[in-house]
Order: sequence, then C-alpha cells, then structure tokens
Amino acid sequence: MNKKLSTKLLSLISLFPISTTLIACEQIKKDDIKNKPQEDNSKEKNEDSPVTPPPSKPEDSTPPKKPEETTPGGSHSTPPKTPLPKKPELKPEPEPNQTNPSNNQAKNDLNEELILNSSNFRKINDKNKYPDYVNRFKKIDSQILYKEIYDRSFSIKFATLKNEDKTLISNGSGTGWLLDYYKYKSNPNKYKLFIATNLHVLSLFSNSLDDNLNKELNYFDPSGDKVIGVALGKAKSKPQSFEPISNNETNNFSLSNNLKVQNYYTNSDEFEKYDKDNVSIVKAIKSPAISTPKIVFSAIDFMHQDIFLKYQDDIRKNAISYLGYKINESSTGDEYYKNIYKNLINENPYIPMMVDFGVFEVDIDLDKANEELKKWIIEAIEGLNSYLKRIADTEILPNQNKEISSYMLTTDYISALGVKNNQDNLYNLENIYIAGYPVDSHQPPLFVKNNPLERYIDETRKHQFAFPQGNYENKIEFANNLDIQTGIWNRIFAHWYGYHYNINFSSLYYGASGSLVYNEFGQMIGIYDAVRASVSAGDLLSYGGFAPLMQSHNILHPLGNITYAYNLIDGSNKKNFKHQKNSYKENLNTLYPNGFEDNKDSKNTTLFKEGF
Repeated sequence: MNKKLSTKLLSLISLFPISTTLIACEQIKKDDIKNKPQEDNSKEKNEDSPVTPPPSKPEDSTPPKKPEETTPGGSHSTPPKTPLPKKPELKPEPEPNQTNPSNNQAKNDLNEELILNSSNFRKINDKNKYPDYVNRFKKIDSQILYKEIYDRSFSIKFATLKNEDKTLISNGSGTGWLLDYYKYKSNPNKYKLFIATNLHVLSLFSNSLDDNLNKELNYFDPSGDKVIGVALGKAKSKPQSFEPISNNETNNFSLSNNLKVQNYYTNSDEFEKYDKDNVSIVKAIKSPAISTPKIVFSAIDFMHQDIFLKYQDDIRKNAISYLGYKINESSTGDEYYKNIYKNLINENPYIPMMVDFGVFEVDIDLDKANEELKKWIIEAIEGLNSYLKRIADTEILPNQNKEISSYMLTTDYISALGVKNNQDNLYNLENIYIAGYPVDSHQPPLFVKNNPLERYIDETRKHQFAFPQGNYENKIEFANNLDIQTGIWNRIFAHWYGYHYNINFSSLYYGASGSLVYNEFGQMIGIYDAVRASVSAGDLLSYGGFAPLMQSHNILHPLGNITYAYNLIDGSNKKNFKHQKNSYKENLNTLYPNGFEDNKDSKNTTLFKEGF
C-alpha cells in the first residue's frame, strides 16, 4: 500500500483500541471517542475512526471504583515522571539468528521463497474490480453462508471471581463461533467445543489454566482473578430468510421476528444468581450439561520475542505516557491503571504484540442438556460440518491450496499482491459476510448481519467492493505506530500484529465483537473486531474491520521492518512459520499431550482428523 493511500486510510479508518475502557466492560461512547487521548501517539484519530467494539455493556454493570486522589507521579496534570525501565533480558530462543532487515537479504532468517518486498507489490488500477481469472472460482449463495454463520455462532458472556474481594463480575456479551470440536469416544453424546472470539471479549477470562500452564503460555492475569463461568445464548427463533434489510431497520426486524437472545445457559450457579440479583435483561440459566471453560489459545506473545525487541523501548514509553494520562485524567485517579503502571515499573515485563483473537473450550454433555440447548449445539456442529464438506467438495478455491489446508486460506490477500503471475489468488473481495449479536441500550442481543439493502441498490455502493484492494493497514509498515492495549487480563499489550482489513457495509454494533467473517466463495477468512467510532446501533452501511487468521509470507516494508508470516489456527509448519511460537493446533498438544481421553486415539479434532 503506498504512503499516500496509507495516510488517507489511517486518518480515516485507523483503529482506536479497546484498551481505553476499563477491563473492556464499558461501552465506548461517541463523545468519549472525540476527546480521548491517543494511544497511538504517531497520528491523529477522529470520531470516524473504527474502534474496537467492546463486549456490549451489561445493564447490570457497576461503575469502576473511584481511586485515590494521588498518582504514582504525584501530579494531576502531567504523566508520572518515571525513568524508562531497561530492556527486559530474554533467554535466547531456539531460532535462527535474525538477518538485518534493512539489507533486503533473506538468506539466513527468512525462507527466500516466502519473503515479499511490499515496495514491489503489484499496482492495481481498479481496486473495486476482480482480475479476469475470478471466473475460475465459484461464488456461494449468501443465503447458504449466512445460515451457516448463524448455526455456528453464539452470544457469549463470562463470569469472573475477583481475587481481591471475592466478588463476582461479568463482562458484557460478545459473539463467538464454533471453530472446532471433539466428539468423546467414551460418551458419543458429549462434545468438547472450541469457540473462537475476540481477545477483548475474553478480557475477564482470567487464569483458567493451572499456574504452570498460565505461566508457560504467558496467559496469566497478575491480579489473581479467575474465570468461573461461561454463558451461551442464541436467537430465540431461527431466521426464515437472510435477504437484505433496509439500513437502520435491522434491529426492528430482529425484534419483530424474535431474533433476540431470550436466555443464556451457564455452567455456574454463581453466574445464575448474579444475573438474578442484578436484574439482567437476559438471564443465565444453570445447565448441568456445560463444563467450566478454559482458554486454549490466545493470540498474544505467539511470535518469538526476539523479533519484537526493537520495538520495546517505544512501546514502553508509550505505555508509561498513556497510563500516566489515564491515572491523571480523573480527579481521583484510577486504581486499575495504577496497578498496571506499578507492575510495568517494578517488574519491567516484556510487552508482547497481539491479534484480537482467542479460542476457549467447553464440554457439553447432550444427555444433560434441555432440548433448546441441545438444538443449539447440534446446529453448530452441523454448521461446521457443512462448511468443511462444502470446502472439500469445491474443486478450486481462491487463495487456498487444499494440499496444505482443507479448511482455510493458505495465501492471504496482502501476500497475493507479491506473488506475481499467479491466477490462484485474489487480493480484494466484492462481498464479505458477517453476522453476530450486537446490543443496543436496554435491549437483548439481536442476531444481525451485514450488507443492508442499500449496499445493492445505491448506484455508488453497488459497484464498491466490501474489501477493495489496499483497504488495510499495518502498525509497523512505515513506522512504529503500535497502540497500547490495557483492557485484557490486567496487563499491557501492543496491538496489533500484522495487517488489519477495513471493510465496507459492515458496521455491526457493540456485542458483535468476535463474529465470524466469510468471503463470497464460502471460506472463513477472519474475525470481526472493529467498527467506525461514530456509528449508531442499526447503521450497517459504515466501516468495520476484521483480523485475518493468517499471513502466508514474510513481508518486508519500505523502512526495513518485517511482518513475519503466521497462522493463528495451525502454525506448526516451521518452514513457513519459523518465527511463530504457538498456535491453536500447537496449544492442543501442549494442553493435551495424552489426548482428551488419555489415549492416543483421542488426539484429534474435526479440523485435525490425523491428530494434533
């Protein structure tokens, strides 16, 4: 992407991260967006920038505690004047030495076949037009795709026990979808579901593993808080049709057609009581069919740390400045930010980059489920099976070599620009399909999809692609523009890693965070994680954004920075993903070295039938 276009896009639709809200539980208000400090210190953002949608604000949420009047720096007008910590010392990783990225050579550290120089990307004249060879690929009816997304998707929320005072807190709802599952051999009606969502939806999903695994995977929450409950919800009625609906009429349509979440099912007695005591609009009902949830994969610190050391000083400076502002902006300060600030200064932690993606697991025993919950689970499993069968039965798919992956892309839309003279890959998308469970004030979550009617009938919009070529951004493409994320697990992260795709006609409101993203060829391509800051509930014609699930090639940027290849689902091929530490598949082996049922025959899932 050229600098001129990059600057225009970044100023118009650059993400504003969730970290500006306390533990990702507060809905960001438009007026707040206009006046809030810039976490990305390199550029100005405005009210039209996409913002990472928090989980929907719970109607029963309590205001954050008011902290003391003082700040670590002793001032209410300026950030704390604290010396910058030294770089953290890291043990060498079992990894080839990094080549100087500025020399354009990739002989030691990069697979020469997998390095692309972004300065040499193909120049596309019409960014809203497919190449002629698109006719090789079969487009799938949107009715089929939306139904599949509906079947695989849930409205989700969590309950966490606070370590400090042993009280229960719950985040607002987000959207999750069935990525994978395991069917128990000892009980054919029992399933282990692997549900994907945004990391900011999992902001309170703390310390679900044992201490050793939390530390090994870097998934710990230093506060000692612990997630104890998950709640799964779904629209009361199933949509009879997925035809386009006029913009700003989608919420009314969903309400009048009973496409609202009427109840949740949870594993936790405490969660059920919490919802009753707090008069939640949609209550959680205890079900003996559901187990306690556990994290399986979080897209934080999933790349080797040595490739990010060069950014640590800038990230740390930005973090100290930002935390100082947050502590000082209130007349009483804020204990939440004080604790993070104190840990940053005293512990001097390595600050990892992140992608807004995570996977948690939950066991469901259908023998113990009521008919409604049982129907939801069976439909989700059948939806995923339908997806996998359709992909398997389709002879030619864009950007996907089925000898490498039977279920997802193998070449991303940015790398495709650098792979020249190749008619297997696309670099833009005319239609993208997203659906989830956004929430408006004082209403239950509603099932809503993107692409309102005006997208197809307006003379300008109907010729505009959902993802025009070049409609992306990268935080290290031209400089270190990494944002600071403080809303997850009481820690600091830098976000985001890799490319982020900005899309039209897809401004689903808060609560849709974590929704599954399909292209028009029926392939899952990413996870919805951002919406235009000034959007109002029900307005779907504006901008949104999603995080891709993979980047196939190492990409060298004009100033020498490199974005290394990764695959969030399966990064086990270290020839292609040599700079990646772990992925969803690799973590399955870490968590279950002896299989799900302590035997080698239980080391497989529906995505990894040959084993993980």
